[in-house]
Amino acid sequence: MFWLIGGVKSKIGDNFYLSSGNGVNPIASNLQADVYVEPGATLTIGNNVGMSSTRLWIHESVRIGNNVKIGGCVLITDTDAYPMDYVVRRSSNEGTKSAPVVIEDDVWIGAHCIILKGVTIGARRVIGAGSVVTKSIPVDCVAAGNPCRVIKNLK
Repeated sequence: MFWLIGGVKSKIGDNFYLSSGNGVNPIASNLQADVYVEPGATLTIGNNVGMSSTRLWIHESVRIGNNVKIGGCVLITDTDAYPMDYVVRRSSNEGTKSAPVVIEDDVWIGAHCIILKGVTIGARRVIGAGSVVTKSIPVDCVAAGNPCRVIKNLK
């Protein structure tokens, strides 16, 4: 389901595919895909991008390049969702931090990964299934784990 609230800036390229729901991908546990873009935020998706039961929560900006494959049940968010200060958190979301997420061209993100705010996943990277990406990863490598780290260079 796409939630594009007023004032959203979005661009989706050619040959975009988003599967969602029952019977489309057993790795995705038959979960529904959700894309929630808050007012004033930007979502850019390049050409030839495929996603399976992916969840995106965009407070500021997410940019996905060309020829990107995103495995089942991946969560991508550019926001903490709630402020770190517990007193503020009791009554509001004011002070919530966000930072853009960038996924460059030819990236493959394995199933059940979590991509957090401020991360850049550069060109030609492979992110192993179940990884939690908290920091940017250099180009041309395989990275995996919690927290995600480089485990193999591809050049």
